[in-house]
This record gives sequence, C-alpha cells and structure tokens, in this order.
Amino acid sequence: MFTLALCALLGSALSAELDPSLTEWKLVESDVERVMFPLKDYILEVKAFLPDEYDTNPHYGELFRTDKPTTMMIMLHEGGWGPQEKVGRLVWNTIKYDRGFDVSIEECNANYRAYNSFPANGEKEQIWSWNFFDELVLLTCNGELQYSQAWNDGDVHSRKPGLPESCAALGAANIDRLVLRHMAGEYIRGRPKNAPEPTVVDTVAPTTPEPTTEQPTTEQPTTSAGIDNIVIPKVYPTCDCWTKECGYCSKMECTVQHDLVHSETGVQVTSVLNRKDLNSIVLYDDEGETVGKFRWNLKGIFLDGCIACRTPWRMKNAKAAEGPNNWEFTLTDGVVRIAIEGEVLYEHALRAECAMVYKRATRFAFYNMGCENSFTLLTEMVAGNRITPDCAGACTDQ
Repeated sequence: MFTLALCALLGSALSAELDPSLTEWKLVESDVERVMFPLKDYILEVKAFLPDEYDTNPHYGELFRTDKPTTMMIMLHEGGWGPQEKVGRLVWNTIKYDRGFDVSIEECNANYRAYNSFPANGEKEQIWSWNFFDELVLLTCNGELQYSQAWNDGDVHSRKPGLPESCAALGAANIDRLVLRHMAGEYIRGRPKNAPEPTVVDTVAPTTPEPTTEQPTTEQPTTSAGIDNIVIPKVYPTCDCWTKECGYCSKMECTVQHDLVHSETGVQVTSVLNRKDLNSIVLYDDEGETVGKFRWNLKGIFLDGCIACRTPWRMKNAKAAEGPNNWEFTLTDGVVRIAIEGEVLYEHALRAECAMVYKRATRFAFYNMGCENSFTLLTEMVAGNRITPDCAGACTDQ
C-alpha cells in the first residue's frame, strides 16, 4: 500500500514540501479537523476500522443519508479554508451497503456508487487510499480497487445541473488542504507519489514495494536444435502470490512482466473450470502498484471496479468433461477477452474510465490458484525471481 505525509494546520499555510518525520500515522482526534495536504503530490491514505455493529440497510433518510459510524467525509479546498475555496467533497464508507450507497464524489456523481466487494473482506482494519491523477482518481481498500472516476466523464443529471463541468473543474484544481469530517479515531498519513515504499509492520494491508527489473533465476527458454530454431516456451505452475514470501502479492519477484494492453497475447493458463474455484490474476502497473484483479469461473466474471457479470452459457458448454481446460485472458487495446481452447467466448470493451485504469497493467501474478494449475511463460514475458518450475520451493511436489 501507500504511505502518506500529513501536517496539522498550525495557523498558517505550509509548504507542499512536508517534513519527512510526518510520514507516520496521525490520529484524527475530533470530528472536524483541518490538514495541509497537496493532494496531487501525495497519496492520501486512511486507516479506518470496521464497527463491531453496523447496518448494511439503514432505514432512515430515505436512502439519501448514510450510517454515520461507518461514514468518512473529506472536504477538498484550494488556496484557503473558506466556502469559496471548497472545490470538492469525498464521501465513502467502511461497509458495503445492500443498495449500493457506498462512495461518491459530489462534483462528479449524481448518486452514490457501489463498491466492487465488501471492503477488506470484512477485516476489522482497513487501509484506504485516494490517488489523484491528471485524468482520474482511484480509491482502493487493502490494495483492491473499489471506485474510479475519470474527470472528463462526470454524470449528467437534471437534479445536479453543475454536472459534468464540476467534475472536470475538480480534476484541474490544485487541492492543497483538507477538512476531515466524521473521522475521529481513524488515522491518516501520506507519501510523495514518487517516493520509495517504506516497510510497514503489523498491518493487514500488504505493502507495495518498488518493482524489480531483475531477470528470472531459471534458465531462459531454450532453442530446439534442428527445428528451424523454434523457441519453446516454459510452462510453470501458477505460483500463488498470497504468501509471506511474496509479501502477500506485493513483491515484484512474484510477478511476470508483460504489457497486456499492447500485446496480442495474454495470460495463457491450464486449470480445471468449475463454479466454485475462481481463477484469479492480480494486475500491476510499472510502479508495482496493484491496478486490480481479474477473476472468473463458470459462475461469474469479475474485473475490479469494471466488470461483474454471469458467465455466458457458451463458456460453460466449452468446459472439458474431465480434467483441465486451456484458456487465455487478454486485455489488448482495452478489450477484455477470454478464449477457451483457442476460441474467444467472452469479449467486453472497457469504458473510458476503466480503460484508463487498466491500460497501466504491465505485470501480473496469480492469486490462490494452486500448484496443480499452470501457465505459459512466453518469450516476450520476463518472470520475477520466484517464478520458477517449483515456485521457489512452494510447489516442491510438482
């Protein structure tokens, strides 16, 4: 995950160059607090805690209000603390509501948006990260993408006549201070966007270290003599990145470098297809930050924040009567495709904001797929040091 720099307001404006000593977690002590925070230079991270008791379907407010014990709010300001300098408002919750009233940016969304999944899988401690880019903003919880919004793709609604222009204006704003609301007892910290990742101890959320460019320790694919120099790809187990040795999917030596968006080839896997076990692939960008997860089985297809649908019947019919199937996941030019035994059976072109997010996918790893499954290491791919024929000892029986 990320680490942040925070500075409490001390009566005068502070420089965007924050003191390195302020990169530790800072307790939010009251329901309204002001902090100096240049949001385009620093990644905003919030440590929140799931209440022991909560209601995922509150009855009051006619669905326009949310349960305050689960709600966090941040007012975004540019250049001053007055109402005229307020340029935006973020509202999000530590729970997933039954009716999808989970997260909203007031200047971009006519209504609340639903999370992709229950935050942190219901764990008590949650690490939320708001990452503002020139084109869009991303919200993740424990490394999983829960919400994204492109500045040029705000909602259009008669009830909010300022949309979508207000969304574009927010994206262009130079936000330098925050007003925290309903966040007493939570923690906040920050990290310069180009700074190296620190070591995080005793936290549920995995850290995301800098990516490595080291070559794999195993030998490179060899050339078969006498057969026109055909290069034979390697077949390796789908090494599980959710291990202590892999930093719970945060260490780049457990990933494979591959430019999915600009390559005609994708991730080629051999596994048994069923309705219970998910085939899960974690996608990363050049900086080693998690972009999202792609998951599918014969029941559903999911791409964090962008796709959640039932698996088409023709894919279920393509399942082998016994044993594993060969399938391929591609993301070429922002189009998600799944092919089984060489035939494309699912295709979905990502919308603008989703395409913007996933065009950054240049690495992948496997999550909870087991040593019995395998994938093909193509010649254009570069494997991390722990991607070996036995997954660096994790699959010793293979």
